[in-house]
Amino acid sequence: MALAVLYVALPYGRLAAIIYPVATVVAAAGIAAAAYRRQRLFRPVAWMLVAGALVLAAIGHGIWYWLELSGLEPFPSSADIFYLAVYPLFMAALWVLRCRSDRDDGALSDALIVGTSAAVIGWALLIAPYMNDPNLSLSQLLVSTAYPVADLILLPLVLRLVFLQQTRILAHLFLLLGMLAYLTADLLYAHGNLVGWYAPGGLTDGLWLVAYALFAAAAWHPSAALEPFVHASNVELSRRRLLVLGVTSVLVPAMILLTAERDTEIVQVGAIATIVLLLLVMHRMDGLLKETHRQSDALERLTRLDPLTGAANRRQLSKDLAREMARAERTGAPLGLAFLDLDHFKQFNDTHGHWAGDALLQDLVTAWREGMRPSDVLARFGGEEFVVVLPDTGMEAGSQAIERLRRRLPQNQTCSAGLAVFRSGESADSLIHRADQALYAAKDTGRDRLVCA
Repeated sequence: MALAVLYVALPYGRLAAIIYPVATVVAAAGIAAAAYRRQRLFRPVAWMLVAGALVLAAIGHGIWYWLELSGLEPFPSSADIFYLAVYPLFMAALWVLRCRSDRDDGALSDALIVGTSAAVIGWALLIAPYMNDPNLSLSQLLVSTAYPVADLILLPLVLRLVFLQQTRILAHLFLLLGMLAYLTADLLYAHGNLVGWYAPGGLTDGLWLVAYALFAAAAWHPSAALEPFVHASNVELSRRRLLVLGVTSVLVPAMILLTAERDTEIVQVGAIATIVLLLLVMHRMDGLLKETHRQSDALERLTRLDPLTGAANRRQLSKDLAREMARAERTGAPLGLAFLDLDHFKQFNDTHGHWAGDALLQDLVTAWREGMRPSDVLARFGGEEFVVVLPDTGMEAGSQAIERLRRRLPQNQTCSAGLAVFRSGESADSLIHRADQALYAAKDTGRDRLVCA
């Protein structure tokens, strides 16, 4: 990044021309070193592809600047062969760097919808003007249009990674920002050449170096070892995505309305693209419908609440406890966990009937929730046994909280309780076991009491 700033700050000349390919080689070497030395790097082949792409770019930079400073025409030239060879490697890297799950959450369809709309706009603004320029030779025309075409092919792959992962992995965020910086530099270069404002040594060239710096930062960030996964379901993401998809679908018809009286050729391309967009949107909606049914069935099987009492079930308890243990480990705050077991519940059932026992459990949960903080977790562990998770609560405060709950029992019932406080580095099973052992000690010493582990 420092080399990028230095390149932009220096007047354009031999020194700047040397800095540019050197900075590119430094980024390529850094990425390759990360892929080679960090054995646990997720999908190292993807990072090696990025490093290889930057090597090709460095060769292209060297040729371009040599021709430019020698007074020769650098465009088109052999440098463009190396520049264009960068794109297939970037495409392969983005395709490889995805989660192992076969379920893509409709990300590819969404990316194609946005990419199709971008292709029409890119064609109208960047490609068509080159095709209509009579001063361009065939080689100049082919090379000039090849760059925006390659960008438009690369864009859906970038969007697919964004849509697929909703990534929280910082390394992948660096990579995606780098790709967007690279695409932005390409588009500015194409527009600057078309209009006539582009000159070597400016911010547009510096933006490519910023992209290389982001690639290197991504490869060396510790989160590059993490495997990505889909963070949210298709239905949860659909509201955000549908806004993007709706705006994208409107862009092409809007362009048709703006250009219909001036350019029939653009109207024809826009009409074809509109048909493609509609087909893709229909396919996407079909996928959302199937996903909705699938999730509805899954929610019935994996409900998070105990159906009798409305308290959290053991599955939800595991998730909540893992979250609170991670927070306690990170912040150093205390964390209490208590087992509570109704005394002589079998005798109550035999005397009053199981329906009365069920009602007692329901009233108990209602009464306990009224005496708990919003951050506390109440879960039914099994039968008449409950677990209470108390964030930011040590032994003394936890004992007071559990005693308050024991005083809120309906129908003059009593319960035994065991309380344990989380130790740094301890597993969830160990914490639960210690609280459970304290509960058994309370039962063995006469019931209707609290024992602290």
